[in-house]
Amino acid sequence: MTAPVEVVDPTLAERPLRASSGRLSGLARRLDERLIAPGSSQRLALVRSGLAIVVALRVGTRNWALLAHQPPALFEPIGVAHVFPHMPGAWFFWAVRAIGVVAAVLVVARKAPTVAFPVAWLCLLVLAGLWSSAGKILHNDVLLLLTCVPMLFAPADQGYGDRSESPRWGWPPRAGLAMVGLVYFLTGYQKLHHSGPAWVTGDNMRWVLYQGALDKSPFPSLARDLAGQPWLTHVMAGTAIGIELAAPLLLFLRPTRRVFLLLVAGMHTMIWVTLGLDYWGWILTVAAVTLPAATVVLRTSPPDVT
Repeated sequence: MTAPVEVVDPTLAERPLRASSGRLSGLARRLDERLIAPGSSQRLALVRSGLAIVVALRVGTRNWALLAHQPPALFEPIGVAHVFPHMPGAWFFWAVRAIGVVAAVLVVARKAPTVAFPVAWLCLLVLAGLWSSAGKILHNDVLLLLTCVPMLFAPADQGYGDRSESPRWGWPPRAGLAMVGLVYFLTGYQKLHHSGPAWVTGDNMRWVLYQGALDKSPFPSLARDLAGQPWLTHVMAGTAIGIELAAPLLLFLRPTRRVFLLLVAGMHTMIWVTLGLDYWGWILTVAAVTLPAATVVLRTSPPDVT
């Protein structure tokens, strides 16, 4: 007498995988729906103008023409700078600087903003690319340049006083928020990827502070005092990486967007105080995308997380 043969449904093993895939696709669909949900014309106008003001400040306040006097052997082009056979002359930097500021002013004045904004952004991209081609790659303007990308494709708005809503106005400000969250998250992730928990538990932050005290810190004695407290350096490192990793969640929830702005303002201010590094552009970029999202929309639409 033969034993009965058990018939196994070949699809049973695939069901958990399909269920997991279905949940992921459902999450992606919901996030996409959030991104393209209707938004106010006023919010788009304010975010675009805010970013244009930050671009104008970055383009207009740095003496880019200093690059024209560096030795030719130090020119190591990266990115967009590869189109230049050598570092341009001072006249070029002054011309691009003027064009960028004027274009940004036109955006704020709502004079052809869909054309003027890409022009201002391109001026900053060229100047920042040449600045990073002087022997050391710098990322002072990375967040601003990336956050501006969705606005390059944003439609015309109806002005600062118009509160009408449409999906075509809703996605660019939300995409800017998503870009800010992604940049900060990847900044924290790469620390863990390359150093692991030792970035927080080790002596990394302590030696960084000592280096800042010897180099660019405007308050070297403060940097040395902080470095002399090992437990405090661990707290500082953990706080910084915690802010970066939590950025997507803090920006996704409307009530915590201002909290995130305050956190990054404190973090970057401390970086300047102890290390002398220029990150004020990052603070203003976060402000440009979070303040309109936390105030204007609250007055014009029912409460939600977008």
